[in-house]
Amino acid sequence: MRLEGKRALVTGASSGIGREVANRFAREGAAVAVGGRDPERTLRTVDEIVAAGGTAVAAVGDVSEVDGARTVVEGAVAALGGLDTLVNNAGIDTSTWVPVHEWEVDTFDEILRVNLRGPFLVSKFAIPHLLEAGGGSIVHMSSVCAITVWEGDCGYDISKAGLNMLSDHISVEYGARGIRSNTLMPGVIETELHRSVMDSMEGGAEMEAELLVKHPIGRFGRVEEIADACVFLCSAEAGFLTGANISVDGAYSRV
Repeated sequence: MRLEGKRALVTGASSGIGREVANRFAREGAAVAVGGRDPERTLRTVDEIVAAGGTAVAAVGDVSEVDGARTVVEGAVAALGGLDTLVNNAGIDTSTWVPVHEWEVDTFDEILRVNLRGPFLVSKFAIPHLLEAGGGSIVHMSSVCAITVWEGDCGYDISKAGLNMLSDHISVEYGARGIRSNTLMPGVIETELHRSVMDSMEGGAEMEAELLVKHPIGRFGRVEEIADACVFLCSAEAGFLTGANISVDGAYSRV
């Protein structure tokens, strides 16, 4: 019960890494607000947690929009009685990987809107509640793409590099007031998002094989492994750990 008594908001928790993080947090004793845009899928995660004996509520909204992000945060606070843990996990990618000059402007804007503007907005509205609670932990789900180049995927890479800097700012500006902020930078993780991108991409099977070779550990990661790292960062065990951008990538970024 490493998170016993914690009140946590996890965005993008209707699938993939976010879903596993929300479930794991609840098993570790946290009360969890499950953030998501799709009410049905979001409630599915809530039902999983409750069925397993945990505490969870739905926080439905589009965090890339001001009103949506405010609704998600305020809904979580109202349901949980406060907030002292935040995981900014919501994110998207595109299956059309092309050189920079061929990128559609609308696609670029949408990725930055969800992957960078969304975490900024959620952090903006959540930080006052963390301060009211006397501090807390924020984890931003970045990517190894923040520090390496995935050729053809500039919008996603740029959004994650910006997310790292957002986390760095929070760690510096609020550290003395009790808020810790870190990023996790996964390599390729077996999720619904990864599967859908690879399956819909022209030459996706070849791309996936190339990515696998670049992971010296010899495999892609599992959502449980990212959740493990997230629990650690939000627990008392990580009390002196802030301002870190942590690779969880099977040594991909070292190649």
